[in-house]
Amino acid sequence: MKVAFYTLGCKVNKYETDLMKEKFLNNGYEIVDFSSKSDVYVINSCSVTNLATRKTRQELSKAKRKGGIVVLAGCYSQEIKDREKKLSNVDIVIGNEEKNNVVDIVNKYRDKLKKDIIYNISDISKIKRYVPKNTLNKAVDIRESVKIEDGCNNFCSYCIIPYVRGRVRSRDINEIEQEVKNLVKSGVGEVVLVGIEIASYGKDLDEDISLIDVIERINKIKGLKRIRLSSIEPRVLTDDFITRLSKIDKICPHFHLSVQSLDNNVLKRMNRKYTREFVFDRVKLLRKYFKDVALTCDIIVGFPGETETEFANTIDGVKKIKFYEMHVFKYSKRKWTKAAIMDNQIDGNIAIKRSEQLINLSNKYKMEYMKNYLNTKQEVLFELYKDGYLYGYTKNYMKVKVKGDKKLWGYQQEIELVSIEGDLILGKFCQ
Repeated sequence: MKVAFYTLGCKVNKYETDLMKEKFLNNGYEIVDFSSKSDVYVINSCSVTNLATRKTRQELSKAKRKGGIVVLAGCYSQEIKDREKKLSNVDIVIGNEEKNNVVDIVNKYRDKLKKDIIYNISDISKIKRYVPKNTLNKAVDIRESVKIEDGCNNFCSYCIIPYVRGRVRSRDINEIEQEVKNLVKSGVGEVVLVGIEIASYGKDLDEDISLIDVIERINKIKGLKRIRLSSIEPRVLTDDFITRLSKIDKICPHFHLSVQSLDNNVLKRMNRKYTREFVFDRVKLLRKYFKDVALTCDIIVGFPGETETEFANTIDGVKKIKFYEMHVFKYSKRKWTKAAIMDNQIDGNIAIKRSEQLINLSNKYKMEYMKNYLNTKQEVLFELYKDGYLYGYTKNYMKVKVKGDKKLWGYQQEIELVSIEGDLILGKFCQ
């Protein structure tokens, strides 16, 4: 039996797809490319934007036309759980908590004589603790994600995630440590700590433990070269957190901040509980403690009521910080959220123009940042070999391309950065 996967959305979804793949492999399935003929197609969906849900529906249709059992998993399943009769092109619908049982559910469907759609979706709001799942035991890539928590309690006014992922549920720190150890033994050099809101790790636990404790614990694992953090909420960047983080030798000086806006009025309407001044202060402290730090971020444009002055404040803030990269999103109206019913919804054409402005700034600052490292030597962990070239990333997340031997895949090497080639840097081995 063959199974194919298509994953949309965040790194948590990617991690959960890897877990499902391992489940299928352990049950005798062969994993094939999604474009190939398969017995089972699993679409691990995202619903954070309207674009993501539209893409999910498109992939469901493509899979159904190819034949085979079509499985819809993930956040879009949680979103449509009350609209079951309107679904088409699907045989099985499972929620986020059911992904761990996907093989059993698929096999049950195969054994049914009458092929009615199977719905298996938990009420995510009632799940209060992290449910232990199978763990990744074998490396797929040299850099692997490790999920440390699920859910979010913030209820930002634009965001559907608390409704489809539930409340914060932190994974046991011993289980996290063991998974990282297993991955390192199988060849992983870098782990990325991922979750829906990793800054909230530990808030639901009885013991006094937080994100920094997880990082300090896995930093002690022998053989692990790097630790990288996924997106973090600015409020986690307390003086104590930054000070302790700066003493962790394996941490990558690359921090992706979930900023969303740099105007105080917009931040307040978004229900983001910090100000632009707070962000500036935290950025200043990060740059004090971390040499060569790369700061990336998410920003939403066209949020309801965003005036030209408010958008100009975000532009001004971006110019002050000069992020290495920015992920720019046009505001997307999502059901169940307060922003969906706010007055003064912004015209789509205005949002497109604002998005283009920020993207142009992002491209400019990325180029400036990379130029600063030309003719310097940086450690690169090689993650890919293709057509005679090795590709990898520096600790501060610059992508580097080097002509070299495939045998060096998975190794960390000191590389001299020579020239910029598009969105990456061409390097050469040091003499």
